[in-house]
Amino acid sequence: MMCVTPLIAAVLAAGVLTACKSRSSLWESSLNDMEAKIDRKVARTAAAPMSQLSNDETREGDDPNSLVARLNELERASDEEQARMIARGIDAAVQLESAKDPDASSTETRTETPQNTAVPATREFVLGISRVWHLAEIVAVALEANPETREAWQLARAAAAREQSALAAYAPDMGVRAGAELTTAPGLSNSPSKSMIDTEFRAAPQIYLTWVLLDFGRRDAVTDRTRAELAAANLTHDRSIQRVLYAVERNYFALEATIGLRTAAQQDVASARSVLEATEERLVLGLATRPEALIARQSYAEALYQLEKSRADVFVAEGELRRSAGFPANLPIPIDATPEGELPPALAVGVDGIIDMALTQRPDLAAAVLELRAREADIRRAEASFMPQVDFAGAVGPGFYDFDVEGLSLDGSGWELQGNVLLGGSWLLYDGGARDAALAEVHAKRSVAAARLAALRLDAENQVWRAYFELQSNRAQYDAAKALVLAATDSFDAVRESYQLGLSTLPEMLDSERDLFEARAQRIQSRADFLTSSAQLVFACGAGPGEVVSASSVDAQR
Repeated sequence: MMCVTPLIAAVLAAGVLTACKSRSSLWESSLNDMEAKIDRKVARTAAAPMSQLSNDETREGDDPNSLVARLNELERASDEEQARMIARGIDAAVQLESAKDPDASSTETRTETPQNTAVPATREFVLGISRVWHLAEIVAVALEANPETREAWQLARAAAAREQSALAAYAPDMGVRAGAELTTAPGLSNSPSKSMIDTEFRAAPQIYLTWVLLDFGRRDAVTDRTRAELAAANLTHDRSIQRVLYAVERNYFALEATIGLRTAAQQDVASARSVLEATEERLVLGLATRPEALIARQSYAEALYQLEKSRADVFVAEGELRRSAGFPANLPIPIDATPEGELPPALAVGVDGIIDMALTQRPDLAAAVLELRAREADIRRAEASFMPQVDFAGAVGPGFYDFDVEGLSLDGSGWELQGNVLLGGSWLLYDGGARDAALAEVHAKRSVAAARLAALRLDAENQVWRAYFELQSNRAQYDAAKALVLAATDSFDAVRESYQLGLSTLPEMLDSERDLFEARAQRIQSRADFLTSSAQLVFACGAGPGEVVSASSVDAQR
């Protein structure tokens, strides 16, 4: 049974709930995290050497997302700056009380309060630390901030409008029209050389109605097509949400890994420094040669280079996370990187069951099926164009007339009720092959949609297959990497102690040091790969919260 609730499915289930979480509870959680990190920092301070601690604090302080950097910034604030902040707070409170009590005298208070605000009360001073973003929070905000979800939603709304337009074709068209006509023509005459002029004026405002009574399935086909397109647009929107979730999770885990690699690089620098110090001590005692000291210094420089490279990788990973979440590039997103957090349990369901679940519930597959149905509706619409169409038309309204025949006592004016009704039809018998060409086109589009559905089905099966076995492999790699770190640490400690006693050579020392560096990096990267493959498997099968567990139960019953 596969259960991804500890990390992946829990994120999907808690996304919307976290978005509605109160700000006070979020800030309380951030304070708890801050207190826990301070306790860990104090513990490390007591255990680590002073030289190593000072260098690590400097490195962590350079990181804008570091908790230590925020705390150091508060410590660097002078007493005068803090006094100004307190004075501004007192001034704001007094002004608030004065606004409530107009009769109160606040002259002395305003004169005693300093008005110099040379040091602004920035957000760091007010809050003490930037709010830490958890994965569920970023996912919830990304569903609204990412342009991809908004685009898919607007496309779904456009499809709904097209369906409404297709349904409107069943109703009659009603409107108002009006026209006036003035005619002058020869009339009656008693003389062959002289004619009389007949002048006539007519005006007729009318209410008209037209209604298609029978079209042999044209409107039905259009309605079926728009309904299929609307359902496909809704499913595409669902898949866009899943895509954004997966992108945020993947980039979040990548950022966690780069932060962990940066921390490992700091540990590597400390280890390389200890090797360099031991070599220099042996050089002073005459137990090491100058080339050995230079080689140790070179190893230390390489560790510094890797540290700076890992710092740059962190900034790049932050940019990718901001982009996938729909945030500006310069918006800080401090995350709670916990490299040793809880991991998803092992899978207990076969790959065949997950593939079957993907084929039945992936939104993009369902959208492709509906796209095929829409193209079949287009074929019915093209075939109906060869049939006749029966229409009804009518108009009614008052009419004004005024006529006069020159030379005769023939004239008159007045109003009359005018109306007409038409029941007719039309049938296009020959159009030069235009309808045949249109029918061939929609048949070809239907074949294209069928081929696209088949290709998407194969891709879905391959994605599930690949994600499934990558997840299994990454779990085994992570377990092996953890064991490798323990072994490499013990080996490095033993070789370093042996080297200090003169029982090991510098090449052996550097080899064990390099093995330790690589083991740390492999452990951190394998953990990120494992989490990413877990999210990839959920995305590949299109699963929602708890659906993987349900599918596993069904598979077990079989």
